[in-house]
Amino acid sequence: MEHQKLNDFPEDFLWGSASAAYQVEGAYDEDGKGESVWDKFVKIPGKTFKGTTGEIAVDHYHRFKQDIALMKEQGLKTYRFSVSWTRIFPNGRGAINQAGLAFYQRLVDELIDNDIEPMLTLYHWDLPQTLQEEYQGWESRKIIEDFTNYAQVLFEAFRGKVHYWISLNEQNIFISHGYLLAAHPPGVSDPKRMYHANHMANLANAAVINKFHELEMPGKIGPSFAYSPNYAIDSNPQNVLAAENAEDLLANFWMDIYMQGRYPLAALRYLEEKGWAPEIEPGDMALLASAKPDFLGINYYQSTTN
Repeated sequence: MEHQKLNDFPEDFLWGSASAAYQVEGAYDEDGKGESVWDKFVKIPGKTFKGTTGEIAVDHYHRFKQDIALMKEQGLKTYRFSVSWTRIFPNGRGAINQAGLAFYQRLVDELIDNDIEPMLTLYHWDLPQTLQEEYQGWESRKIIEDFTNYAQVLFEAFRGKVHYWISLNEQNIFISHGYLLAAHPPGVSDPKRMYHANHMANLANAAVINKFHELEMPGKIGPSFAYSPNYAIDSNPQNVLAAENAEDLLANFWMDIYMQGRYPLAALRYLEEKGWAPEIEPGDMALLASAKPDFLGINYYQSTTN
């Protein structure tokens, strides 16, 4: 039977691995790097396992050449890494920290020299602490301009070398864990603030994708999303409806914005009834609709039942 056959992966399939700057780099205060929200958050007792931090991690900042040699030995075709915003702009904006930018230039060059396609994530959760303190980070519209300016510096620095870009990594995770579960920075548990911050992140994501295309960058850009499909536990109509509601609130609420530029109506009405809906200003939906990502990255961990 046809469904029992497995086709080979294409020759140009990008088998790879991924990391986040705070998870692997270490060197948390070297070469002009500024403080990120994670640098501060991990010092709160009980927020990480046994109080562990990323101050040293696996020391990728100093050992990246050895790490890339291992990637090549493993046969990886691509490596997705994130740039630490505070290595480029220690305070989130202002003068470029050339030492920080130079590290990523060496990293990208080393990957290319080893025939490994670099895939760059603009944001993997390490917001500059200065921006959090100055205007509450993702809760302010000011972040749209700051994030776009930061992204443009990287676009210009790696034009022609990096062809695959992730705008925001797992927005649904850093927003829900940071503003509802209090498990990530800024450690808030408030659904109204969560959906407001999420709307700001959507606008920033759209602005950055538009900037990428405006600059006629060679390559592709899109967000990545942590998707856990929701299934009904049985055929009971109430459980089927519960699964559909969960899919709207936990998945489509993000993916519809990314790909269609609008919020799913049922989910938005539910938030309005709860008093949690974001405040949508004139021009917001036009910006969201104008952004056309080249792809949607799916990080798949598990499915859920309702």
